[in-house]
Amino acid sequence: MTISRRHFLASAAALPFALRAFAEPTPGPRWILLGSGTDKGIFRAAWNASTGTLSNIEPIAAAQHPSYLTLHPTLPILYAVNEIPEGNGALSSFHLDRATASLTQMQRLSTGGNGPCYVSTDHSGRAAFVANYGGGSLAAFSLSSDGALHNAAALFQCDGNAACGSLGPNKVRQEAAHMHCAVVSPDNRFVLACNLGEDAIEIFPIHPNAADPLETPTRVAARPGSGPRHILFHPNGRWFYCIHELDCTIDIYDWNVSNGQPLPVLRKGSVISTLARPSDAPGSTGCELNISPDGSLLYANTRGENSLCCYRVNPSTGLLTEQQRINTAGEVTRYFTFDPSRRWLLCANQGSSNITVFAHDPATGHIDPTPHTYPTEIPMFIQFI
Repeated sequence: MTISRRHFLASAAALPFALRAFAEPTPGPRWILLGSGTDKGIFRAAWNASTGTLSNIEPIAAAQHPSYLTLHPTLPILYAVNEIPEGNGALSSFHLDRATASLTQMQRLSTGGNGPCYVSTDHSGRAAFVANYGGGSLAAFSLSSDGALHNAAALFQCDGNAACGSLGPNKVRQEAAHMHCAVVSPDNRFVLACNLGEDAIEIFPIHPNAADPLETPTRVAARPGSGPRHILFHPNGRWFYCIHELDCTIDIYDWNVSNGQPLPVLRKGSVISTLARPSDAPGSTGCELNISPDGSLLYANTRGENSLCCYRVNPSTGLLTEQQRINTAGEVTRYFTFDPSRRWLLCANQGSSNITVFAHDPATGHIDPTPHTYPTEIPMFIQFI
């Protein structure tokens, strides 16, 4: 076959454009939803995955203080807690139109306690769990095959419960039991809740199909005064990290199950401070965790200090070595997350009412410390659609 000089030059000229198109990432989410601390409800923003920019931030679904969101594992349904500080809080469900990130409210049910701050579903989509911070309780809801909520099938209340323990030593923050997360174990057999008020991790066996999906929990003591807040399993499933709100620390628990009973063990020597200077602990609070898909990098933020740290994870032990520390460029960073490509890191800054977006190298974990900043009203959660 003979190729003319003109054809060769035309093909050569087109080659860089073809290679550039081949190298461009697969189009990702077009939208994010923002949980908020206002009665204006859930906000929507357009997301540009190529530039890491937000636009057209606007409220799209009225709801009282929808501070934490989660998606059904298989259905186009969004669940949002209504973090009402007085009286009973609520759990709301919305049908999600993924093309437009529009929401249509379906239900709103009481969570049986005030200040619900966390919602999750089991991996099968048959149960939802809500941590009531002010109410010191964990609520379990059964879910129908279409994702509909049923009234709370179980409510584990710590106050006055013999299965619970004594309050922690911090008289201001540990004046009562305070549940702060509801994390389902990788095997879908347990849900783990941090009890900040009593310095404990409560581990509930779950049965999503049962009329009462919760059993009495196994209690694992944390360090006195630490105030456990959030749990994150390592991708290998052999250990989990716990970030403590009151003393700004992270530690590791080895995850074991024997004869159906969870037996996590605190790893000796694993405790690290999230603060640049531990003496700055008064006024600062540990907050959120995130981990890379391969488990090699862990990220944590601390409010007050307004810092976000990247840690290198030892692949054998899970121990953490600080790699980078930046400022979140906002006040009271309630939540942070990555876009699906992990090229961008987003912080929801509750105290300064803005979102900050940082460029991130997923291979090395390096974060560009200079973000783009977008004002919005009391952002508290970020969900990519």
